[in-house]
Amino acid sequence: MKIDGNLPVNQIDAKSKKDEVKTEEFKNLLEQAQKNQDEKKLMDACRQFESVFVNMLLKNMRNAIPEGGFIERSYPREIFEGMFDEKIADEIAKGQGIGLAKQMYGQLSKTMKIKKIENEE
Repeated sequence: MKIDGNLPVNQIDAKSKKDEVKTEEFKNLLEQAQKNQDEKKLMDACRQFESVFVNMLLKNMRNAIPEGGFIERSYPREIFEGMFDEKIADEIAKGQGIGLAKQMYGQLSKTMKIKKIENEE
């Protein structure tokens, strides 16, 4: 049984599981950073979130492109495009990014410092 173009059901499940794992990794990294008051880990978590967000943007922009063109749609092409989007998103987040990681870091580090002060009192 096929759903969503050329993707069999179990491959759709695999994609959603991968997204869940990335989300869970971000959550764990963020919790560790807050628990240990580690600002480097906090920035890493923010960059990871930005990477996931940029990947979602790229995936949705790609889905907005009309069907047809030089290379026909196929499962191998979708796998390649997904891996390519992930790598591009990671590289964007490692560099300047789109500014989301910096904004998140600014907000979350403030709450970390407030918690740190409360724990010292």
